Amino acid sequence: MKYTIIFIISLINRAHVYITTDRNINIRRSLLYLVRTKIQEENKVNINHSDIYNSLVKITGYFNMVDISNSLIKNTQIKISGENNKLILEEDVKLRNAEIHIRGNNCIIKIGKNTSTGGLRIVNVGNDNEIEIGEDCLFADHIEIWASDTHSIYNEHDEMINPEKPIKIKDKVWVGSHVTILKGVTIGTNSVIGMRSLVTKDIDAGTLNVGSPARVIRNNITWKLDY
Repeated sequence: MKYTIIFIISLINRAHVYITTDRNINIRRSLLYLVRTKIQEENKVNINHSDIYNSLVKITGYFNMVDISNSLIKNTQIKISGENNKLILEEDVKLRNAEIHIRGNNCIIKIGKNTSTGGLRIVNVGNDNEIEIGEDCLFADHIEIWASDTHSIYNEHDEMINPEKPIKIKDKVWVGSHVTILKGVTIGTNSVIGMRSLVTKDIDAGTLNVGSPARVIRNNITWKLDY
């Protein structure tokens, strides 16, 4: 009975989305439950074989794209503004209690297969910038990932001194609760970042890192999702 009610509400929700977005959204074999959308013309959203609950998708500007495949999204806000920006969720991504912000031009956020989040905010603001998260990653809650300072700082010669920089998180990375990851870093495969750490520099593969700023406390480690 409960699923039947959810299914009926999903059909109504999907119909409302189609009507209010000028059909610039393509929904295929997906469940939308209490999903709010505000998608300006000339933008495109593809949702394939995915379930989305109690979430917001807001896109303004031109030629932006959201592509969601075989994923689960709950209690999440997706906000994109500018031109030619992309959000890509590959198969089996589980995005819970998240905020995704893209603002600018030609910016990309990509989350790889089988990555799961408990609660995070991802911010990519600027031009020609990218945040890439690999496959099989695990994120706890209250995590911040910022590829930009969002506001510009200039020196006495009117030169910007804090440009945006990409972030690359490779496959099978485990990030603990209340971690902050700042712009310009690469986090290596099979690494672990402990609770409340601040990542300001590259993290080597197969290492355990803690602290503010984060530092290596053990090498040659691996981790498994046992519980």
